[in-house]
Parts: sequence; structure tokens; C-alpha cells
Amino acid sequence: MNYLIVGTEAYLIRKELNKIMLQGEIESNSMDTIFYDGQANDFSINPVLEDCNTPPFFNKKKTVIINNPVFLSAQKSLPENEVASLEKYLKNSSYDADLIFTGDVTLDKRKKIVKLLQTNARFMQLDRLSLQEFRSYVLKNLKENKIEITNDGRDELLDRLPNDLENFHSELDKMNLYGKQLDKEGVSRLISRPLDEDVFHLVNDVVSRNMKSALHLWNDLFVLNKDPIYLVALLASQFRLLYQVRTYLDMGYSEKDIQRELKVHPYRITKAIESLRGLTKDRCLYILNALAELDQSFKMGILDKKIGFEMFLIRTAR
Repeated sequence: MNYLIVGTEAYLIRKELNKIMLQGEIESNSMDTIFYDGQANDFSINPVLEDCNTPPFFNKKKTVIINNPVFLSAQKSLPENEVASLEKYLKNSSYDADLIFTGDVTLDKRKKIVKLLQTNARFMQLDRLSLQEFRSYVLKNLKENKIEITNDGRDELLDRLPNDLENFHSELDKMNLYGKQLDKEGVSRLISRPLDEDVFHLVNDVVSRNMKSALHLWNDLFVLNKDPIYLVALLASQFRLLYQVRTYLDMGYSEKDIQRELKVHPYRITKAIESLRGLTKDRCLYILNALAELDQSFKMGILDKKIGFEMFLIRTAR
């Protein structure tokens, strides 16, 4: 069997790979499990196909995995002779091998080899869940694990979780160890808020000119010893993204078009669009310039970090 398993949700991809390995009764560290890096400069499909056509050592089947097959995207291509070899193999695959193409790769559906794979392989596109799908997934798993949570505890949990199944299942393990009953206070003690989420809230406070909330959040971050220089870099990255998204929106681009142009995770684009209400391009540039000046002052040692960051918030969020 040949598989094409791509997308942005690493947890779901790894789950599918484990399922395939279990079906073949093959260990991931077995001599019959072979990994290739599809984005390596010296990658060639020829040794991959040689491995597929070589009988397994100790198992009924071999598993040959190509991680990050960028040659299936618009970024890169295989030489024509290698494409021909791969096409020939896909039309007459070995019964002794599972060949798996996997990773976070945007397929170029114009390529003949991609079309052939989609018809001659088991194709799965496993992307990050939408926010609504993620919420439903979290609540379903809480119920399956018999974790009782109060309404305000549930809201706090969903607010603290990034849209990442890998992260959620780690936190789920913690909740199972903690106990089967949780309230808002328990969630606050158990589940740390991701720094990216705090930065997102800080951006929103600046955009909405909520100075009180911005200063309160900054004090929380300062108590947690978050470096102002690092926060400035994160804020600058987010406001650059906001400026780019605003520019594309003004040009009439859709959300999917913007994601494709900027090559940024769809979740970040969705969040950016949510933050853009009331933010003009001129004000965005003003904030970026203020962040650049603040960063320079910090690195030159002419401004205290805590005071400087507070002054920035007061100046931009009032």
C-alpha cells in the first residue's frame, strides 16, 4: 500500500503513521522501517525505490517513509528520470512494502506525479481543526475521560489552550493525574497560558486601546520573568503580520488567498483578521516604529526594560 498523508496537524499525522505501523506489526526502530528526508539537498528517489523493492529482513512488510516530500510542492521537483521511475513504481508497487509520503507540505496539484499519487495511494489531508472543531474535540475528550469541569472552568481551559492537539493531549494527561473534577481555579493552577496567546491578548489590548488590561497583562508577564526584549520581538512579528494581512484584505484577497501568499498557519491568519477591527495601516506602522525604537533603546542600554515597556504600552494603548 502507498500512502500520501500531509497537512498541518502533526498529531493526527503521527497517529495515522502509528496505525499503519501497528497494522503491519512493525516497530518504528526496526530494520524494516526506513526514513528519508524529502527536503534534503541530496535527496533522490532512487534509493527509496530500491528499498521498496528489496524484501524485508524480519517482518512481513517494509515501511519506507519520506518525511517532508517537498518535490510534491511548487517549491521543488525531482529530475525527470526520477519522476518516471516513481511513476512506474506507483503503477506496479511492491507487495512487500508500504511507501509513505508525509509531512506539512502544500501539494502542487498541477504536477502529474501528485495526481498519480492521489489516485494510486491512500490520500489523507490532515490539517489543523477549525476553532469550533477544536472546541468540540476538547469537550468530547474531556467527556470520554470522565473529567467533570465547571462552566467557568471549561471557558478558562478553552481560553488557555492553543489550537494544537499535541499540546491538548499533554494537558489532558495532566488533568487525568490531577483529578476528575476541575473548576476555574484548578484550571488556572494546572494549565499555563501559552506566551503566544498572552501576546495575542496584549496585541488586542493595544489595538482596542485598553491600557488598563494591557498593563495588567504586562505585570503578569513581568512576574513570570518574561524578557521585554523577547516580548518586543513577538509583538513586532504580530504587528508586521497584521500590516500584511490588512494590505491583502484591502486588495480584496480572501482569507485562504492571504494564507497561501504569506505561507502562515491558517490559525494565525484567522486571529490576525479578528485583531484588525479598528486598526488602520497608519496606526500599525506607528506601533511598529515605536517597537523598533524601543528595541534599539533596550539593546543600547539607555532605557530600563520594565519602565520602557510600560511607557510603550501607555503611549500606544491609551
